[in-house]
Amino acid sequence: MVSISEKDEGFREEVQSGNIWHVIFKVCIPLALYSWISQLFSVLDTLMASGISAEAVSTVVYMVQLQHIVLAIGSGLSVGGGIMTAHAYGIGDADRIKSIISTTMTLCLMLSLVIAAILPFTPSILRLAGTPEVFVSMGSTYFSITLIGIIIQFFNTIYISNERCRGRSRKILMLNLLTVVVKLVLTALFVYVLHGDIVSIAAASLASYLVLFFFAISSFIKRDDAFSYSVRYVRFRGLLSQLLRLSIPSMAEKIAFSSGKAMVNKMASGYGTEIVGAAGISNNMSGLLTGIHIGFEDGGSTLEGQLYGRGNMERTVKVYRRLQAAVFVIGIAGFAIMKILTDPIARLFSLSRGGYDPVFHQTICDIFHYELLGCILLSFAYASFALLLGLGKTKAVLFVNFARIFLFRLPVIYFFQNFTGLGYEAVGYTMAISNSLVGILSIIAAEAIIAKERKKIGKKEQEQL
Repeated sequence: MVSISEKDEGFREEVQSGNIWHVIFKVCIPLALYSWISQLFSVLDTLMASGISAEAVSTVVYMVQLQHIVLAIGSGLSVGGGIMTAHAYGIGDADRIKSIISTTMTLCLMLSLVIAAILPFTPSILRLAGTPEVFVSMGSTYFSITLIGIIIQFFNTIYISNERCRGRSRKILMLNLLTVVVKLVLTALFVYVLHGDIVSIAAASLASYLVLFFFAISSFIKRDDAFSYSVRYVRFRGLLSQLLRLSIPSMAEKIAFSSGKAMVNKMASGYGTEIVGAAGISNNMSGLLTGIHIGFEDGGSTLEGQLYGRGNMERTVKVYRRLQAAVFVIGIAGFAIMKILTDPIARLFSLSRGGYDPVFHQTICDIFHYELLGCILLSFAYASFALLLGLGKTKAVLFVNFARIFLFRLPVIYFFQNFTGLGYEAVGYTMAISNSLVGILSIIAAEAIIAKERKKIGKKEQEQL
């Protein structure tokens, strides 16, 4: 018999009736640390690649967006399944939880087989994607290994989503620390001791994913746990349409976002291939701030999903308002800290086997100076996305992020390149403008959804009178 453990039941009730600030901090702070460490993971990856050469870091930055396009499909399924799981957990339906997880995992397994089949054709796929030949020759093997890692990540993201839903944020943090230690030790060994190339970086990443995968499998095979996997609970007929309705917009949003960033990178390469690396480093540096926001988004969406699943819309809105306050304070503090740290961090990225590169250092600082300006308003987007995802409004998130790339970013950088005399600083200007506008648009979208839901509730109450 499937059941929800006593510990999980206690957390569910705390979400429904406990002190809101306490619940938010309990769930979101460990997740914020988890997300920040994950971003640090990415920054150090790029830093070690820059220790090889400027061309190596540009290749890694370029390939990351292509990796995200593939990963978007599996993570989109995880988002859809996570929303449905949170709603089912909110009402305490153990059988439905297990069916959702089992169905989502089966779909990810099918997707993994497709990705495995295309591995031999990696160079051709990169060329079809319009990848510059210099990146194809340097990055084909790197990309093949990362595709294998992506297959592992499909299941890791489902596992993390389950643990997040159960309020096990500290466990997620500890597991992430373990994977980061494995990753950093192996990467340092391969790059600095054995003098390897970017393929070594990909191999180290794969090894770290496998560490987390071991814990995921251990959780999935617990037979009587509502959050485990069972073939008997796979329900394509009853769940597939709802899962895809939530997941496809999330997949499209992530694919469009990563594709758009790849397009921006390609346009930025018009200023020189090293500008792609500098822009990627700037993005990673801003991620040290936005990574914390992502933790609050992930935790907030889980809490709001459970509350909304139980029909408690007003408490859902209260959580959202508090998240807005939290991310704004983090945004202001993070802006000030990163402003101070810009020069020393950029200097680290300017050191390679060929020595210190002062031009590359200044390029990073110039781009990041403007990108950082957009991070304050962008912080509100994470609170808004938490609400939208918690309510299952994945189409609204798709709309906002589609606008972010195809209205606020690509046309802007095109304008700067073709109608102004700006140089590579146009990349930083573009990031500042797009990030600020997406923050404003996300608030408008969230408020519109709140008004719509309240109107719907009011209409139901009138019908019951």
